[in-house]
Amino acid sequence: MIGMSYDLEKSIWTEKDFEIMGWHDSQIYKMALKEDLEFDIDYIFKWNQPDLEGLPFTFWVAPATLVFKKAKILSFDFEIAMEDVFEIDYIERQVEEDKAIWLIVTQRGEIEFTCEGFDQYIRQKPLFQFGQTVPYRERRGTSLERVELQNNSYLSSKEYLEAQAKTFEHYENVKKRHLKRQEMKELNLRRENHQVETKDYLLKKKEINEMIDFYDYWLKGTNFEKW
Repeated sequence: MIGMSYDLEKSIWTEKDFEIMGWHDSQIYKMALKEDLEFDIDYIFKWNQPDLEGLPFTFWVAPATLVFKKAKILSFDFEIAMEDVFEIDYIERQVEEDKAIWLIVTQRGEIEFTCEGFDQYIRQKPLFQFGQTVPYRERRGTSLERVELQNNSYLSSKEYLEAQAKTFEHYENVKKRHLKRQEMKELNLRRENHQVETKDYLLKKKEINEMIDFYDYWLKGTNFEKW
C-alpha cells in the first residue's frame, strides 16, 4: 500500500465545481476575513471502503486553502476559542436573482455571507490517511497561502518513510486481529447451535484468544489500538 497515489483532476477548484464537491468532516485549522474569507482546511477527496467489512474507512486527504472572494458577512455565530480546530459539517449555496448566499455550517456554529465565488487551492497532493486529517508535518503546518501542489521534503525523508512502513505493518495486524475476532464470533455461534463439541470449542477458543491477545499487545499505544 505504500507508494499509492491519488489521481488528482486539478489543483484549483472553483464555484463551477460546487455541485461535485463536499466538505463534510473537513477540518478547519485557520480562518481569516479581510477582503476575502479564507480557510486552511484538510479536504477529503475520497472515502475508501474498508479492506474488511467492519473496519473503519480510510481516506485521501489534502491540505487546501479555501478562499471566498470579496465576502460580505451577513451573520456570524460561532462558539469557539481561537486556538481550537473544528470541522465543517456542510456548505450550502442559495442562488437568488443577483447574488448567491453561502452558508458554512460547522459543529461550533455557522457563517452566512455573499461573495463573488470561491477558489480552493490544493497545496499538496492528496495523501492516504487512516483518519480524516493530515498530520502537522505532512501538511507543512498551517497556512493560508494560495499555492498549488507544493513539494514537501518531509514526505521523502527517511523518518517519514520508516514511520509509514510501521503504520502499514500495524494496519496489517489490525486486519489479522479483525479476522480472528470474526472467527471467534463464528465459533461462538456454532457453539450456540450445538455444532461443535465442548472440548474442541474450548481448544479453539483458547487458540483464537491467544492470537487476539498477541495482536492487542503489538497494537497497544498505536492509533489502531481501538480499531
